Amino acid sequence: MEKWLDPKTIMLWIIIAITVVFILVFSFIRLAYLNFKQMAEAQLEESRLKLEHQKKLLENGILVQEQERTRIAADLHDSLIGKLTSLKLKHQLDYNSDEMDYLLSESIADARRISHDLSPPMLEFISLYELIDGIITPWKKNIAVDFYHDVRTDVALPNSIKIQFTRVLQELITNIYKHAGASVITVHLRQSDRLLCLLVKDDGKGFDPNQNKKGLGLQNIELRMLYLNGKHSIKPLRKGTSALLLLEDYKNLI
Repeated sequence: MEKWLDPKTIMLWIIIAITVVFILVFSFIRLAYLNFKQMAEAQLEESRLKLEHQKKLLENGILVQEQERTRIAADLHDSLIGKLTSLKLKHQLDYNSDEMDYLLSESIADARRISHDLSPPMLEFISLYELIDGIITPWKKNIAVDFYHDVRTDVALPNSIKIQFTRVLQELITNIYKHAGASVITVHLRQSDRLLCLLVKDDGKGFDPNQNKKGLGLQNIELRMLYLNGKHSIKPLRKGTSALLLLEDYKNLI
């Protein structure tokens, strides 16, 4: 007992205790540091990947714009300018007025169509439902399109939302018609006071999202929904494909 009360023994145990506490504290601090470092590196990598993804989206967005400009230029050259040139030649050669009137009417129709493609007329005064209906109607000549809508609010959507949603719908329908081999396209629109939802489904052959996620069409859709701070999901079904566009609390954009 006297040995335990010996000052040297007490001092030894104090030193041992302090050493153990120091080792434990040091180990805890080092573990916390390593954990923090790992989390910081993970966040940095996540930020890098996100920035890289956004950069890729921006590059593809610019590429899509250039492709759209090229398409419009080709549209003008092949249809409108060609018909106007033909009209001018026929006028110089004194062709009959009926044929010239027909070419003039066709040229006006082409100019109107190109103008509508660039910006729908009276956009501010037309509802999203009416815009979608206007997009769908011409397609019904080539493929069956069923349109269902459930609008439970009279809140007017800003032009930015209407333009992005209609552009995405045009992209989806065009891709379905060209590549899916579908016989029916179904479009559902739902709008409430805080939720805007557009669902597009088809009965075609579907696709592999892992193989197609780098396509310009899908990235263009992602870019448009990113612009609206919205969500989107495109996935294969048992037969066909489902595309969902979702905008929550869209009043913040008004």
